[in-house]
Amino acid sequence: MADKKTTKSNSTQQFVEIKEIKDGIVFLKNGGLRKVVLIDGLNFNLKSEEEQNLIVNSYQNLLNSVDFSLQIIVHTRKLNIDGYLSDLRERQNQESDETAQNQIGEYIDFVDSLIESNSVMVKNFFAVIPYEPLSLVSLQKGKKNKKEVKMDEAENNNYEISARDRDQIEERADRVISGLRQIGLRAVSLEDNELLELYYNFYNPTTVEKGNDDIAERLSKNAKGEADIIAPKNIEISPLNIKVGEKFAKTLFILDYPRFLASDWFSEVINFPDLVDISFFIHPEDTTIALRNLRRKSAQFESQIRSNQEKGLVRGPALETAYQDVESLRDALQQSREKLFSVGIYITIYADSPSALDKLESQITTILE
Repeated sequence: MADKKTTKSNSTQQFVEIKEIKDGIVFLKNGGLRKVVLIDGLNFNLKSEEEQNLIVNSYQNLLNSVDFSLQIIVHTRKLNIDGYLSDLRERQNQESDETAQNQIGEYIDFVDSLIESNSVMVKNFFAVIPYEPLSLVSLQKGKKNKKEVKMDEAENNNYEISARDRDQIEERADRVISGLRQIGLRAVSLEDNELLELYYNFYNPTTVEKGNDDIAERLSKNAKGEADIIAPKNIEISPLNIKVGEKFAKTLFILDYPRFLASDWFSEVINFPDLVDISFFIHPEDTTIALRNLRRKSAQFESQIRSNQEKGLVRGPALETAYQDVESLRDALQQSREKLFSVGIYITIYADSPSALDKLESQITTILE
């Protein structure tokens, strides 16, 4: 039987990297800062081809305009209609007409059973904007190993944001919001209570998420800070998955991509009707370094092609295609027509049992393959 490590509630705070949430800014324990922007979704497939091209070009312009990393999150949970049903029951109690009371009661039963038998999922989209203060970057670069950086995080607990740092992260957030609005998407920065609710639900995954009332209850129980509120009750770590609270979780990473991708290639995963968190990490690459690496790669391909020709081997279309792709990318970067990004995609799935989790993993991998 595989060994399993259980982390009790009084130590789960070590997995929460958040130190404080204040003035719409998330302060991390290592001194880093984060802003979170809520984004409205749109149905790309319902747009005309011309509209789709405009959206893609606007998104490309947004990415090309930023010189910092960006994280985009797709957060999927079951629709929470508790507040709606509560309002209906209150209306039912206030209704003096018996017939109207019965009709409202039947409607409540209908909606409740409909949601219970059919999973109606809600998808929220977020952009996370990071900023690392210069003092923190310099400090971490001077450390010799990770242990020294971790030790310094404890000393950084009294870190206060300067006016310059605040202006920098706010400017970044405004730039992202402006770019999203040019695409036609409504985007707003989250405030303290909204951020607290978001991170609480991330660290305490449930089928139907808790709202501000549940979090306020935890606040009233002598919580010692954001980490104390957000931290899950327990974590169990095993070789194949982790158990956070009552949910089993597993994270998948996309390791390889085909040469060509359609604009909606990932839509089936995004629209997956189950508990899923998807994170896109987008990091702009230094063009000078990228050109140097591409030149080296181009020389390798060219040398291999010549070597095969001298040996009289049959031409390799895959090798020649790779060489042409590298040369095309070099031209685009050199002429500043394109920017190069390093992209990582992580898919976290949740289930009530390991077997259900394995089934979800199989469904996701089948879609991607």
